[in-house]
Amino acid sequence: MSGKLVLVLNCGSSSLKFAILDAVNGDEYLSGLAECFHLPEARIKWKMDGGKHEAELGAGAAHSEALNFIVNTILAQKPELSAQLTAIGHRIVHGGEKYTSTVVIDDSVIQGIKDSASFAPLHNPAHLIGIAEALKSFPHHFKC
Repeated sequence: MSGKLVLVLNCGSSSLKFAILDAVNGDEYLSGLAECFHLPEARIKWKMDGGKHEAELGAGAAHSEALNFIVNTILAQKPELSAQLTAIGHRIVHGGEKYTSTVVIDDSVIQGIKDSASFAPLHNPAHLIGIAEALKSFPHHFKC
C-alpha cells in the first residue's frame, strides 16, 4: 500500500458505487454498491479483503445513509484505509462545455455542475448530493 488512497464515488439517482484504490499502483482495497435508494429494500454490498458482504440500509435510505454506512461501519473495520485517504474522486456524468476533464472541486465547479444539470437531470443532482455528503463525512481529511 503506497499510502496514497483515493475513495471513488459514482452517485446515481438510486444507487452509489464506491471503491478505494491505490493512486500509485491501482490496487483495489474496497469496492461496492449501495442500491434501491428510496425503497424498502435499500441495501449495500461490498468486497473487502477477499470477502463479500451485504447489509440492509433501512427502508427509504439514500446517499447519506449509504455514505454513513461506508464510513462508520465498513471503514471502521479498516481504519488504516481512512487514515491513508488523500482524495475523493467523483464520477460526474456531464460537466457541460466547461468541465471536460478532471478538476479539483470548489464552489465554482459545484455551480458548474448545477448549471449543467439539464444535460444529465437524473445524474448531476445525485452527484451534487455525493459531493456534499463526502464533505460532511471527511471534514478533517481534505477539502474537495
